[in-house]
Formats: sequence, C-alpha cells, structure tokens
Amino acid sequence: MQQVDFIHELSKLLELQKLDERIFEIKREFEDIPEELKALDHMIKTKEDIFKSSEEKLKKLELKRKEKEGELGSKEDSIRKHQEKMMQLKTNQEYTSMMKEIESIKADASVLEEDIINILDDIENSQKELGKNKGTYAQEKSKIESEIKSIIAKQKETEMELKKLEEDRMQVSKTIAKDILQKYEKIVHARDGLAMVPIENDACGGCNINLPPQVINEVRLKEKLVFCGTCARILYSKE
Repeated sequence: MQQVDFIHELSKLLELQKLDERIFEIKREFEDIPEELKALDHMIKTKEDIFKSSEEKLKKLELKRKEKEGELGSKEDSIRKHQEKMMQLKTNQEYTSMMKEIESIKADASVLEEDIINILDDIENSQKELGKNKGTYAQEKSKIESEIKSIIAKQKETEMELKKLEEDRMQVSKTIAKDILQKYEKIVHARDGLAMVPIENDACGGCNINLPPQVINEVRLKEKLVFCGTCARILYSKE
C-alpha cells in the first residue's frame, strides 16, 4: 500500500473511530435507561406506600372510634334502662344492688370515654401526618414524573442522533479498504467501541503499557496498521 493511500485510510479510520465512540456511548446509555426508569417508578411507589399507610392508619382509627362510641352508646342505654327499673324496686336491698350495677356500668362508660378522647387525639395527629405525607407524595410524584418525561424525551433525541451517526458511519465505511475495515470492526466490537488509540508518552493510549521503540517508529511511518502487543488496538501517532 502506498504511503499516501495508507494515510488516507488512517484518516478515514480515525473519522470512523470518532463516530463509533459516540455510537457505543449512546448504546451504553440506552442500556442504563430501563433500570433508571424502574428506580424512579420504585421511588414513586415508595412515597405512595407511605401516603397509603397513613391513610389506612387514619381509617383504622376512625373505625376504632366508631366501635368505642357504639360501646359507649350501649352502656348509656343500659344505664338509662337500669335507672327506669329503679322506679319499680320495692326493697332497699334491690335498690342497693341496682345502684351497684349502675355504678359499674358508669365506670365502664368512663373508661370508654377516656379511650375515645385518646383516639380523637390520635386521629388528629394522624390527619396531620396524612396531610404531610399526601403533600410530600404529590410533590415527589410530580418531580419524579417530570424527570421520567425528561429521560424519555432525551432518549428520543438521542435515538435520532444515533440514527444520524449510523448513517454517517455507513458512508465513511464505504471509503475504507475492505481488509482494513474488517480488522477495525473486529477490534472495535471486542474493545467496546475503542479500536484506535494514540501513542501517549511512548505508551499505548488504551492499556497504558509502554511500547517498544520499533513499534513507535512503525506507527510514525504510517505505512501499515500497527497494533498494540498487549490490547491489540490499532495505534496511531498524533504527530
């Protein structure tokens, strides 16, 4: 291969490498998107679970309040009925016995009233907690959904960029000798998009292993493809 021809081929390979670096970068980004979206969905679900848990807690307290109020109502009915029966009693013994029963029911009612007061306090606190968690959930959901939309929009833009890059790549590939292109293609896929690397401080720009002087000279001559003996990438000189 004449020197001028190889220089041309090397120039086209570098052009192809630039396209491939971005193409492989985009594809790596695409690989992460499903997990990223899944993580954001999980964040929304976590916030929703906290909100729903507060909501369920409040419902249980309201149900408990109703149950206690029902029990209290039964006790008050029982007291009223006992008091009505007292009007029909004939002996002091019956009267005393009835009074004891009434006092016992009143004691139970008093406990229920205290329970209801405590439950009402819990309901008030639970309502505040629910309001806070509901607000946080709405705010975080809106924020995360906006982030999801942004990721999807960016993905669509990047897909358009990828399509253009692949079209450009196809055009550049057609200008490269078939045997040289085949060697390049094999390396670029094996090395995750980086087939060509410059010599940097007498070392391979890919694996950072020092290169023999003879290899460096061959690269600078630009008369053939020269490969790193360690990572097998195609070497080139910036000079």
